[in-house]
Amino acid sequence: MLEPIVKTITVPCSQDKAFDIFVDMASWWPLEKRSMSLMRAGGPAKKLTVEAREGGRIVETALDDEEWHWGTFLKFEPHAFLQMTFHMGLPEDKTGHVDVTFTPISASETQVQLNHHNWEGYEDMAEMMYQGYGGSWDLLFVEHFNAACAG
Repeated sequence: MLEPIVKTITVPCSQDKAFDIFVDMASWWPLEKRSMSLMRAGGPAKKLTVEAREGGRIVETALDDEEWHWGTFLKFEPHAFLQMTFHMGLPEDKTGHVDVTFTPISASETQVQLNHHNWEGYEDMAEMMYQGYGGSWDLLFVEHFNAACAG
């Protein structure tokens, strides 16, 4: 069994703002570096659509207008916690889970913890996904999300 990948950062914004920025993934996710369109259509995605609510989907629209379902919000507790499936283009039944917790430190700082787990959900792709996201969350969450919060 693979251990969860856990990343914890302190961002320079309020709890509410940190949550709102996270769920507005299109504003900080580097589609030019991480998208299904790069792998399948040869260029960055046109857009990322996030339905910010429980049951809401995260969907990439590729260069050729093909849509790639990345995940679905399973729990959505504004501005404290969210849990989503995360399969970024894989079949929906091959998925891990990402939990994100937002804890206020002060009015202008928030601790945000990302926990990517349920690697067995990826079945035969678990090890590959684990290796890939081991470093990717540093780029995506620690670098890009943190920079968006710093604004």
